Amino acid sequence: MSDSKGRKTLEPLVLRNQSNLLISPAEVADEIENLVYTKEGTLRSVEGPAPLIFDTATNALPSEYSNQMFGVYHTTLRGGATDLLLMHSGNNIYSLTGWTPTSPFKKVVGTAGSLIRMDLNARDTPQFPTQFETTPKGVVIVPQNEGRAVFYDGEVATPLGYDSMPPAALGHGPESTDPTKPSKINNGGYAVSRMNAGFTLHKDFGFGRLGTIEGRVDSEIGGRMLSGGYQCSYQWIDYFGNLSPLAPRSNEVRIQEQGYWSDYTLSSTASPEIAQKQLLWSNISAGPEGTIGRVFSRTKDILNSGTQELFIVPGNVGWAASGAFATMPDNVSTQWPDNVPDGWILSQPHDVMPVPIFKLCRLALGRLWIANTADDPGILIPSMPGRFGTFLRDSEIFPDPSGGAITGMWSTPSGLMGFTATSTFLLNIAPEGQGFTATTLNSNVGCVAPSSLATLVNGGVIWLGREGFYVYDGQQIQLISGHISRETDRINPVRAKEAVAVVDPTSKEYRCWVARDGSRTNNKCFIFDGQGWRTRKREKLQSVCVTKDHRKYVIGAGRVTKSDSTEAAGLWVLDRSVGHYPLAPVKSAIETSWITWPLSKDKKTVKTVYLAFRESYIGSVRVKVYRDWRKKSEAEYEDSTTGTLYLEEDKPPVWDSSEWDDFSWFRNRPFWKKVDVSVPACEVYKIRIESDNPFEFIGMTVDEEPKTGGFGTRIS
Repeated sequence: MSDSKGRKTLEPLVLRNQSNLLISPAEVADEIENLVYTKEGTLRSVEGPAPLIFDTATNALPSEYSNQMFGVYHTTLRGGATDLLLMHSGNNIYSLTGWTPTSPFKKVVGTAGSLIRMDLNARDTPQFPTQFETTPKGVVIVPQNEGRAVFYDGEVATPLGYDSMPPAALGHGPESTDPTKPSKINNGGYAVSRMNAGFTLHKDFGFGRLGTIEGRVDSEIGGRMLSGGYQCSYQWIDYFGNLSPLAPRSNEVRIQEQGYWSDYTLSSTASPEIAQKQLLWSNISAGPEGTIGRVFSRTKDILNSGTQELFIVPGNVGWAASGAFATMPDNVSTQWPDNVPDGWILSQPHDVMPVPIFKLCRLALGRLWIANTADDPGILIPSMPGRFGTFLRDSEIFPDPSGGAITGMWSTPSGLMGFTATSTFLLNIAPEGQGFTATTLNSNVGCVAPSSLATLVNGGVIWLGREGFYVYDGQQIQLISGHISRETDRINPVRAKEAVAVVDPTSKEYRCWVARDGSRTNNKCFIFDGQGWRTRKREKLQSVCVTKDHRKYVIGAGRVTKSDSTEAAGLWVLDRSVGHYPLAPVKSAIETSWITWPLSKDKKTVKTVYLAFRESYIGSVRVKVYRDWRKKSEAEYEDSTTGTLYLEEDKPPVWDSSEWDDFSWFRNRPFWKKVDVSVPACEVYKIRIESDNPFEFIGMTVDEEPKTGGFGTRIS
């Protein structure tokens, strides 16, 4: 037996991050998997996840879950009064209505029985996850099936804005039965005034108000109404205040000149207003479901006002100044009797474009920005402020000079960050306050997964690009995953666009789930704590979110392996557990880098591994030792001296094995575990600790002794 006096004890290795470089510092691991960084600085085995909703009697999950999960999102509206949890599963988008396992959801979009009937065309082709964005008026939901986006506030769901314009209205005005005879001018058709016999305005309604008057009552020839013309248009307005495109202009309604009052056997002192008309507009179409009114617009007298522009017609005298929501506050009537004078119409209508089919959206700079449309993937379009489904014509921006498809957007204090697959730009309000400017931040680095974007606790923006993970700190863009490129290079490039990420509010870590190797689902999670990386392989998540309330739950949509080796699809609360739900045990592992590489020319023998754990878990760990740059276990040891992960001579109270009245809870104590190993005459070595039982790791150290002669013995 060797003399223990010749042994050397390494400095304690407090392993918290990993690097896949061939040569790494001893305090940096080669792999840390399925271990969560705790508030007290330890690494603890992943817990759970717990099903968000399940039948506690049968462990059955809700029938609304599907093997194809495309999205999950949580938000609050109306100052927290409305709590929304949305889930895209299969061919439907659901909203959580309660916690009853048999029927906890209602359909918002999808098949029969939904608030909006729409074919979501669920398919397993690579695509962005379903996008969600909260606005002050509701949530914008963007399925990735080439269908329309939806606006939902917890009660009402409508398509986002309007994708078509209303049909043209039809104008009705006076006609002249014999233009050569003064008494026959403007006497037919819709000839509503105070002087025509056919359609005479009652004196209690005053005079007609349309028509341009020339001359004065006290002149020697009196006054006259000049020839004039009018056209109209209108827009639908929906429940959320969004406007449709303007309808095509109506036919032009003409009013013929009515001459001197003496021609009508009236005295020269008669008011010229007696000849002014009222018009009628018909064929005003009701809008699609969700429409609550029509905003009516009309020209001033085209022949005499000097303009042919449209102006919004108020519904009453004071509306032009007060801004009531619609001229016609209903979605039923089809006619509008128009007696509004030109002097009352002041504001011009908004020239709105139809809402296109798009893939991405983000709220920034007081607007909803949409991008990657079906017709032009490189386009970026801002909404009107406050009208998040209303987009003005000619407001489009092409931020990438090469016209590349927009693949991500993120709101920052500096403005809206936008991405193509190969470039990054920053959008902001132009210095003069009109329009927007786009500044290229990097013409070689882009984003491949819009749902991988997140804001770190230090304010930096992080995302997945083609070469790995990048961070923008407000000054520059840096690749932060170069030292784990052995892992990131295995991300499936075809499925990279499906990556999803979140910053955990408890651990403050960035977690991103990606599809690795040939996987069709996100089967690997990369974790960044601001300093370094770890990995996780517990869940296969296609979408993930954080609850926007005091719970701060991280909820994932996807699949988890059960104890019978089958997979269950659903919504899962990460890092929480329900003891009796039958999940497969999780394998946690820590693997060191190649230890003592600087002294690899001098062979040594590994004798003892000391593991610093924190007590409370029942079970054992396995210790594997690799040698001389070969990932083949030279020695494998089961921690079988006690078979537990706590001190046998002073057992702590453990859940489900102690009675309530027999103990008081104390903070779990750290302790050392000694594992004797024997790996003789090695140049370098690495140690792997793994277990199917949960454990809490603090650190480790190793006893080794130098080889004093001979060539040693290899164990094969």
